[in-house]
Amino acid sequence: MIGQNAEFSPYSRFGFGLVGSLQSPVHAGMGGMESVLTTSFQFNPNNPASASALGQTTFQSSAVTTQLQMRQGDEAKATALFGSSGPLGLAIKKQGGKNTLILGVSPFSNSGFAISRNSELEGIGSVEERYDGEGGLSKAHIGWARTIRSRGYVSAGVSDSVLIQTNTLHLGIQTQYLFGAVSRTSTLNVIDPTFLDHRSVIDMQHRSISPDLGLIYSHLLYARYNDDLSFEKSASFRIGGRFTPQTTLFSEISHLDETTQNLGGIDIPLDTALYIPTESVQGQMPLSWNLGASLIFDHANGRHFGAGVEYTETQWDRVEEGLHSSLRPNGLNWVRSRTFRAGAEWTLGNIELRHPTWGKANYRVGISFIQQPYQIEGSQLVSRTVSGGFSLPLIGSRSMSRLHFGMELGERYTEDAGLNENFTRIHIGFSLMPFFKNNWLRERLYD
Repeated sequence: MIGQNAEFSPYSRFGFGLVGSLQSPVHAGMGGMESVLTTSFQFNPNNPASASALGQTTFQSSAVTTQLQMRQGDEAKATALFGSSGPLGLAIKKQGGKNTLILGVSPFSNSGFAISRNSELEGIGSVEERYDGEGGLSKAHIGWARTIRSRGYVSAGVSDSVLIQTNTLHLGIQTQYLFGAVSRTSTLNVIDPTFLDHRSVIDMQHRSISPDLGLIYSHLLYARYNDDLSFEKSASFRIGGRFTPQTTLFSEISHLDETTQNLGGIDIPLDTALYIPTESVQGQMPLSWNLGASLIFDHANGRHFGAGVEYTETQWDRVEEGLHSSLRPNGLNWVRSRTFRAGAEWTLGNIELRHPTWGKANYRVGISFIQQPYQIEGSQLVSRTVSGGFSLPLIGSRSMSRLHFGMELGERYTEDAGLNENFTRIHIGFSLMPFFKNNWLRERLYD
């Protein structure tokens, strides 16, 4: 569907489009963290283990608006404003339970561009080149997550102790179905009507099935309780990761080259120069993994702070040779993609004194540096972002439901600075949880 388009960028004309460009609002505000800064009110569809950290059944959705400014040299400039839906997910979990069922769909890649160039050719005159593309790939996933907890005694006051939770292991696995279609059209129009024009159309449909394995482990570093056995403060160390193995990619690709004549602004087909009917081909989707670590601090007055770093690697260079030639156009090489992320999230303390709405909000900041999987004429595509956001409780709902806001400021460029893009991306979403008197999966007692 055209509605899949979430990026309008000339760089998206390569391969599947721009890969992995959207996150849920909470994780987008933390630089795209996947594994070690989990929350109890929104999960990351890229890591199934994060769903088991939810407090209860959660439905989440979001919308994304992006403003893109493109610049090449000192004179060539353009601006685009567009929007799309973000990840959609449902995690079904009994409050306080150990198991979570995961259902959802989220964007994987996006291909939307419209490029034109006018020039003069000797003996022909003025010509116009146009390059247009649309489509993208999405991920549908279904999975299961489980929490394993262990307990231990910590000292309380001078001579007492308290039995508390000391270690938590979140495990998750999901089946990920990648699907979608991408279309690219190249047109050469000669202004002089005595010359015929040319149009090339490549249509591709892709699908692949792969498992995602996730793990998040949290270890209590210390916890302090007073003589009344009341909690004072604690600190935890958390590590996490996600692994996706290399899997088969099934593609159906067709190619049409034809001569055309532009009449009244409409390209009329005249003759077919080349036609390759839809053919089924196989390739490979790359192995990908993620690893991170964070520190979490909590206080009795409600103050919470967490900060972490993550590294993600996707080995596109190992599957390049197996990809169809339509995914390896001239001037493009698939290379290893690397992502560095750092983020922090916190909640204010002093429950009695803080604002009833903003004082209960969860705030986030983050940064990311992404080496995209494309090398264009020898220069790798690079993205850098700074992000932030917050989550507000929906107090009127009398539940743990929240409204989420995330914002990203970034730039995308090749190392030789051929085309520079600056983008501002705004995420608005929500996560809905049952009202406390209507919790799902809760056993009822009737007299």
